[in-house]
Amino acid sequence: MENSDIRNNFLTRSYETYHRRVLGFISSRINSKEDAENLAQDVWLRLLEYDKPISEDSLLSLLYTVAYNLVNDYLRRLYRSRAAVDELYVSACEADFSGESAIVARDIERLEKNRVECLPPQRRIIYIMSRYDDKSVDDIANELSLSFRTVENHLRMGRRDVRNYMAEAI
Repeated sequence: MENSDIRNNFLTRSYETYHRRVLGFISSRINSKEDAENLAQDVWLRLLEYDKPISEDSLLSLLYTVAYNLVNDYLRRLYRSRAAVDELYVSACEADFSGESAIVARDIERLEKNRVECLPPQRRIIYIMSRYDDKSVDDIANELSLSFRTVENHLRMGRRDVRNYMAEAI
């Protein structure tokens, strides 16, 4: 049996053993089942492309390291795209509107504010500080004496709630 066959058999057995754990690890960090499954598959693809020897002892830590890095890359891209959408929204709100467009913009703004009022108290405060007071996650974390990750998670969930509500309402 060739080295590549041994390696592939080892990875196949490892996949059967650890796939659910890796998927659970990723799913606990992102809110999209489909994206979590795709990232979990990417973990195994990265291992197949990995050119260094992988032993039983190093496999689990390598799996979680690859998964962690893929999740971070995914979230970084997600936050960048959301920041771009937020920037477009802000610039659209600042644009010179005709009468009808101004009415539609006010209605959308009213919908957003109504939904923000329904958010849990801490999430609402964080959302308002970020969206309307233009404060960064670091500034909010320092001001509220919360961890960066807590603020980041509340902001992500608040934006998701508002976005979903707006999508249904419009």
